Amino acid sequence: MIRISEITLKNFKNVKYGTITMPSFLKKKVNCSDILGIYGQNGSGKTAIIDAFEILADILGGDSLSEKSWNLINVDSAESSIVLSFSITDEDKMPELFKYTLTLKKDEERGIIKSELLEMKKAKEDGSYEREKTVLGYDYESHEIKPDSTFKKLVRGNRDMELELLVAARMAEKSESSFLFSSDGAYEILSSLNDNELSYWIRVIREYAKTSLIVFSSRDAGVDSNLMMNLTYRKEERGRIIKGRLPISLDKPSLISKEDKILLESMIKEMNTVLNAIVPHLTLGVYTTGEELTDEGKKGFLVEIVSLKNGKAIPLRYESEGIIKIISITNVLLCVYNNPSVCLIIDEFDASVFEYLLGELISIFSKGAKGQMVFTSHNLRILEMIDKDSVVFSTSNPENRYIRMTNIKNTNNLRDVYIRSILLGGTKENIYEETDSQEIGMALRRAWRDAEK
Repeated sequence: MIRISEITLKNFKNVKYGTITMPSFLKKKVNCSDILGIYGQNGSGKTAIIDAFEILADILGGDSLSEKSWNLINVDSAESSIVLSFSITDEDKMPELFKYTLTLKKDEERGIIKSELLEMKKAKEDGSYEREKTVLGYDYESHEIKPDSTFKKLVRGNRDMELELLVAARMAEKSESSFLFSSDGAYEILSSLNDNELSYWIRVIREYAKTSLIVFSSRDAGVDSNLMMNLTYRKEERGRIIKGRLPISLDKPSLISKEDKILLESMIKEMNTVLNAIVPHLTLGVYTTGEELTDEGKKGFLVEIVSLKNGKAIPLRYESEGIIKIISITNVLLCVYNNPSVCLIIDEFDASVFEYLLGELISIFSKGAKGQMVFTSHNLRILEMIDKDSVVFSTSNPENRYIRMTNIKNTNNLRDVYIRSILLGGTKENIYEETDSQEIGMALRRAWRDAEK
């Protein structure tokens, strides 16, 4: 079981420095609900956390660095870093504590990996931990594998192994991917060392990123400009876990493979149990309207998702944006609620979702979910539904972007405290960069007059 404990951003987008700690780590509890909401005004660093997790999911999962990485490095900085702390628990043993640091730098008109480093603290039998030590790292500028002791231990005087690792390092540089976790890098070599503890950790972390770290950005929500809906899923098939998105057209039948049709029908069957409870009387159906060959020349099926109400089928495109969004994430919500190793990162969770329903969902998850969820939101009702430790507020100070409210009693209404802090201050950092309503009104008039000239 892998659980994220903390994430730190340095010179990432508009965050000069900011750390967010998960509630379970604060409370020193492993097997518990771990829901965290991030609140703050527009442009104050909330989505930076989502973007950072998106980068981590790609890199730890062995994929290449996103092309948009240049825009994620702070405009005033030459490089930025993401530090992810997490624990890995094996059966009833004490968790091993890990820290992964990914440093990016600007290179001409793109962002590239500068270095990566995996560190850990091993658990002792007495319940304490050893000193933190470097497990493995790579410097993309000096082409150095760190630490030297680990490199020598892996090579063991074998010149062919040494050459393989050095070639893998250069391949990772070329593909702009991780030396530790990508197939272009050393992953395949390390995985082949079955008797090596390092190979075990590397495999576990990569598998977690590929199957259980699910990032749902605002771009993935609802319906896109092409009237497509992405059904986000995590499923176990034939002994292996798969994660992905199944694009479904809303304005016409979608052509999908036989495998995807089976997957879709399985998902709809599971989702209907939950959807009917979240949105009364809502049930989904899958209609097969015909068969065609796919672009690969295989037999495909034309399918359409419909909502069934009072025995009548209604094309899903006629449902509200909020219902479509709920449908698109229901499968992964189901996973977060029941699986302690699943972590869902979701941007603008409140967008298009009815305020009261959103509050109820968050309350249910904060009390009963086994997995982890990090979300951004502007809807303040949630603040009345969850524990104060489960909320982080972004500030107007880029040097200290994220804070928690202090001196909050159980009888305090966190929503009221937040609004009062915006109006009157009193927090250690300013949580709202004040706007002048009179100035806004004058600016609207001024812009109109300028346009008429």
